[in-house]
Amino acid sequence: MRKIKTNLDMKKAMKIAIQVNKLANLDVFKNTRRREYVEARSLLCFILYKYQKFNLHEIKNFLIDNGKSSDHTTVLYSIKNYEIYSHYNKELMNWLTCITGKIELQNNEAKRELIKLKVNYISNKDVDEVALLVDLMAKKELEATD
Repeated sequence: MRKIKTNLDMKKAMKIAIQVNKLANLDVFKNTRRREYVEARSLLCFILYKYQKFNLHEIKNFLIDNGKSSDHTTVLYSIKNYEIYSHYNKELMNWLTCITGKIELQNNEAKRELIKLKVNYISNKDVDEVALLVDLMAKKELEATD
């Protein structure tokens, strides 16, 4: 069962929204469907969902409380499309890195999510190097547990 987000969680969400606004140079809470707003809002929803562990209704309520009309299906659509948006707008990945570097990733699960997302953007040559490195790390971990 998920706990209800505290006032502290909402303040953290607002700090993240302010960072997205500054990086994108716009207001993510503005009721518009212009591409740049949709993409920035998608980044905000993605961070709140994947890294801050907000559920869809909590994100919807956060958006509504700040003047953006929304529902949970819109939030879900926004989160699911973040990867597509970031594929065509490279700034989104830079902004994600910038913001997640400023907020403390609370646990290894959040760090794993960030790694999974970034793996899609490395070259084939680098994939081989990363695969070797991960293999070595896994072997080291397995040997330590023996």
